Amino acid sequence: MPPAAVLLDLYDTLVRSDWRIWRDAMAAHLGVAPSTMGEAFDVTRPARSVGAYPDEAGDMTAILEAAGIDPAPSLVAELVAAEQDFFVGGTRLYPDSLPVVRELRSRGTKVILVSNCSHNTGPVVHRLGLDDEFDALILSYRARARKPQAAIYEAALEAAGDVDPADAVFVDDQAAYCDGAAAIGIGTLMIHRWLADPPEGMHEPEGHRTIVDLTALL
Repeated sequence: MPPAAVLLDLYDTLVRSDWRIWRDAMAAHLGVAPSTMGEAFDVTRPARSVGAYPDEAGDMTAILEAAGIDPAPSLVAELVAAEQDFFVGGTRLYPDSLPVVRELRSRGTKVILVSNCSHNTGPVVHRLGLDDEFDALILSYRARARKPQAAIYEAALEAAGDVDPADAVFVDDQAAYCDGAAAIGIGTLMIHRWLADPPEGMHEPEGHRTIVDLTALL
């Protein structure tokens, strides 16, 4: 029997985005080392992922402060616009992503997007048309919970129609996030896309079945 619900991660599962290019370009523009910029993104990511700041400008202000840079409003606005251009234009769906999502839905499976992300992902999702391709979008900055917290998986199951965890499958490229799903009884698949380069790094599956693309769901 097919699962009643499939929960899919966004970055490095459904789409690829060369985030290091943006990090390095931003560092060069600001006159700091890429490592400084990367650390600023890293230390602010948990708060940004749960909507701790009100909007993209708030997220950018936090990043600049973490990098030791004065967040002048004009600079914040400039960087927010540049970031939107980069991620909206530079985020690409893997070739199998939408065909698999559409096939699953045609078979009656609810397909829910579950992403750890900040405000800058909203425009990306809209540009890719994912609002219409999924039964629901659970974006952490809106849900105020992030993987591997149980609340974000529970929100996805509820959005799928109160599906029982045992009747759902979760796909992600991070072992810790698969661990979070497994902890509440959801089946897991850990995806290792060719040339994927997630900010969290690549890790061993640690008990999760590994796949290389989404066709394994069919």
